[in-house]
Amino acid sequence: MDEKIQRIKRFNRFYLNVVGLYSQYTDGSPYSMSEAMILFDINQTEKCTASQLTESFKFDKGYVSRIINKLSDQGLIRRVSSSNDKRMKYLHITEQGEKVLRNLSNNASDNVRKMIEKISMDELDTLIDAMEEIERILSNKGE
Repeated sequence: MDEKIQRIKRFNRFYLNVVGLYSQYTDGSPYSMSEAMILFDINQTEKCTASQLTESFKFDKGYVSRIINKLSDQGLIRRVSSSNDKRMKYLHITEQGEKVLRNLSNNASDNVRKMIEKISMDELDTLIDAMEEIERILSNKGE
């Protein structure tokens, strides 16, 4: 089992290096990967809350709070009180936040395009199938 763990760790290091995960969204951007991912989640989630983000990303509550405050201070998101419970704050992306998110997304797409541009279509199909299989296996963990 230890050898399998080492092989998985080696693949993880390789994959993080190849895809440039830590710079995929943030090359030339003032936003960290975590900030970009949280902004993306707020945009994708109806009635998004700080608690949902904390749980989804497995981040510390204080860290999520600092990111939310930064994004709010920069006018990228706004907090809206629930009509049922004024203590509950929903997070919504602003028009300015949508623009920033589009730029981050375009940058990430350009980075992926560069990563795969020299791969043949057959190999690309094989790669995508393998990635989807990894996702399927890891999504079913514990079932």
